[in-house]
Amino acid sequence: MQMDSGTELAIRAVVRGLFHSDAINANQVRAVMSALKDAAGAAMDRREPATAKELVALCKGVHLDTAVSAAEAG
Repeated sequence: MQMDSGTELAIRAVVRGLFHSDAINANQVRAVMSALKDAAGAAMDRREPATAKELVALCKGVHLDTAVSAAEAG
């Protein structure tokens, strides 16, 4: 199953909107990105590299949209 670009853009828009309206904070955005990376790992375990690639791309898109790093520095 492949995620269409409309779905990816909608997910990114929701996370971006919630973050920029202060409905969620940076730690919550990091949790979303972590969950996406975990799902990508699970997809690889199931030998679904295309799905894993899409989930990683979605995570990168969330990062670009919010400028929240995947892991807190320090």
